[in-house]
Amino acid sequence: MPGFNAYLRTRRISKRAHDEYLNSLHDFFDYLIEHNNQFKASLNVTDIHDGDIVSYKQYLEHELSYSPSTINKILSNLNVYFAYLFSNKKTKEFPTLNIKSLTVEKQSDFPTRVFTDLPKYLNDVHLHIYTRLLILIISKGFNYQEALSSGFYQTFDQLAFNSDEKAFLSEYREFIEPWQSFWGTKNLFLSRNKGAQSPLLSVSALYRSLKADSEQLNLDLSAKKLSTTIVLIALSQKRPNQEQLQLIDKLDANSLLYYRRLLRETDFKI
Repeated sequence: MPGFNAYLRTRRISKRAHDEYLNSLHDFFDYLIEHNNQFKASLNVTDIHDGDIVSYKQYLEHELSYSPSTINKILSNLNVYFAYLFSNKKTKEFPTLNIKSLTVEKQSDFPTRVFTDLPKYLNDVHLHIYTRLLILIISKGFNYQEALSSGFYQTFDQLAFNSDEKAFLSEYREFIEPWQSFWGTKNLFLSRNKGAQSPLLSVSALYRSLKADSEQLNLDLSAKKLSTTIVLIALSQKRPNQEQLQLIDKLDANSLLYYRRLLRETDFKI
């Protein structure tokens, strides 16, 4: 690394940028020592391969919950390092060469209007009843796993609803009561397949409804995108309401850091 350190000085970059390059490298090497036994034994850059970059990228995304732009910056820093090694014939491989960056989302990628204009979408009869119910539940600060879980109706029945939400729930109950009677349960999402092994709606069946409605509205109504959107809306408020505060309080430290980064990088505003 001394040679790379000297190379960085020739680029006349700021001290902050210089430190970011070195920090990215140190963190990557620390990761390799734990996950690549060959590199741990040799500490030789010739024992670093493209698979190591791929696994590190996945680690940053799924284990550390880094935002796409942060991951892309780290990959860019590593790419400069390996380009330096390759051009100076210190290694025969260029492991970052074919690694693709992550897509950085824009505010327009999030279905904000289904929450900011909730009554319109709750009472849109062209949307599947389960899509609308999930949007309502997520607007109250719950995720789709909770919504689909057995017994969630007991929590749901204790929530407060305004007149527009009650109007939708009246339509929903007319739809669901025959199925609740058939299955002998009060759960909210029930299969309409009378031969199903479980009365509970499967995740795949819910996703099919969400996908069809996404295509109809030209909005991403996937459960993950809906859940992310409601968190960003809550974090963007100067004075969050009680439901939004409860939602924020449910986030662990890593998740909160991730969403705050995403909020900043997408310039998310309501």
